[in-house]
Amino acid sequence: MAFPGHPTSASIKQQCSIGESTIPAGTLVAIDWARSSWLQLFVRVTSDASGIEGLVHPQFVALPHRDQPSSTSFTSHDTSWTFDAVFDPSFTGCQLPLHFSTTPLIVDSNLQSLVWPLHVYNQKAFVVHGSTHRLETLRQDLHQFDVSALIQNASRTIAWLKQTRPPYRMQYLDVSSPDIAAACYAAGHSLYFNPSPEDRYIRAICADLGLNFTSGLLDGGIGGDIELFAVQSKHHTPWHFDAQHNFTVQLTGTKEWSYAKGPLTDPMSNLHLSSSNTASVLVEDTLAHAMAGAADLTPPTSSFETVTLRPGSVLYLPAGYWHSVTSFDEASQPAWRERPDFSQGPDHARAQWKARLGALATTIQAMADEVDAVFPDALFQEPDGDGDDAAAVRTLEPSEDSTSELVTTQHNPLEYTIAMGGYRKFADGCKAETQTTVRVPSGLKPVVEVLRVAAAGTTWTLGALEEQVPDAATLLLSPLRSLVDLLVQSGYLQVTDDPKLR
Repeated sequence: MAFPGHPTSASIKQQCSIGESTIPAGTLVAIDWARSSWLQLFVRVTSDASGIEGLVHPQFVALPHRDQPSSTSFTSHDTSWTFDAVFDPSFTGCQLPLHFSTTPLIVDSNLQSLVWPLHVYNQKAFVVHGSTHRLETLRQDLHQFDVSALIQNASRTIAWLKQTRPPYRMQYLDVSSPDIAAACYAAGHSLYFNPSPEDRYIRAICADLGLNFTSGLLDGGIGGDIELFAVQSKHHTPWHFDAQHNFTVQLTGTKEWSYAKGPLTDPMSNLHLSSSNTASVLVEDTLAHAMAGAADLTPPTSSFETVTLRPGSVLYLPAGYWHSVTSFDEASQPAWRERPDFSQGPDHARAQWKARLGALATTIQAMADEVDAVFPDALFQEPDGDGDDAAAVRTLEPSEDSTSELVTTQHNPLEYTIAMGGYRKFADGCKAETQTTVRVPSGLKPVVEVLRVAAAGTTWTLGALEEQVPDAATLLLSPLRSLVDLLVQSGYLQVTDDPKLR
């Protein structure tokens, strides 16, 4: 039987027909959302071994109680609105005007009703459940949702890795190679990357909503981005909130979102309490939120809402909303774990169980055949000495067109922030994608300042930088090399073969 909590699980609430078979009320079924449409659901009977499957009208199907709306109507004071174009196509639950006010214009009370998104924007979560048909344009632009093709064509890929020991924090890694990204994904880790048509889609969202909130940046860019998430097996993202307004489109599979209104309506930065990358930044972010008036930065434990997104669902979440996300692998209820059909006697049940275990053995063998891709040779190679990036004879220079910055911190002259991914846009409303704070010994500060203020085209060798360290401070050479390695890895410096020295 399908697990009751799985979002593909449902039941027949009224007797109906699938092909030539009559399905009684109460029959458990699994919904194949990818093969369903606005008007028909593709279901498979799971309460017995009949294998009956086919299309039925949504009026005959009941979703699990957890996926039903908490109320049949809502008001402007609610923190969440949900529309379901499949199970409630008439939107009977809505008690508010969907487009324009029918009353005379009175600025005090009716201005927002002239443009109905203002009832929602930065006010509440908004969910619209549709079907996969609305995804066809996205499917064409995004390589048919093929993860391998998306990895090869992404402008940037981040891997989310979960620590294997308590407290099991999430750690993100900026992956420089598509092959490494593919290996991380094959090993069960999650990826997110930036697809190429993101500018067009961001501008389209703004145009459709009539809210032109991304076109005013001084550098001519846009104040947002599109991140495509690829999840292998079940994945959980702990509670956090973002500084950005979040529009989520579910492409394949299902995800459960839990969310609640946060302590701030316009936070200046994200708050990811469970990420191991932000240990140094977390203190700064927490202080900034507290100074902005956040009385409590503890994630919710009971007072929150939950919704399951299926292919074609769209979720809008305002900036500053706490949210936690769990993805469901469609294979998380594999056939070999289903209860055999005992109604036809022990021999049939044993044969059915044996066949399922045989299929499982085939799957395990296929995984074993792909072990070289999951554990590539590069994972086992020892570094050569101090590393090629830190070799004393190699030439270093500031990276061309780099989005990384080396920034001084105001509260400590020996601390620097390496900000990657859009720091130059920070003053215009964009937070850097990644920030790493490092503390340098006082003896290295003059050398670090040379690196920080250098003009484009300036070059050094590591040996030349080491010569600037006083003879009495030879213990600083190792920290200097580590810092240079970090600046190369973050994209602030690049290694060249240019023999020029400074």
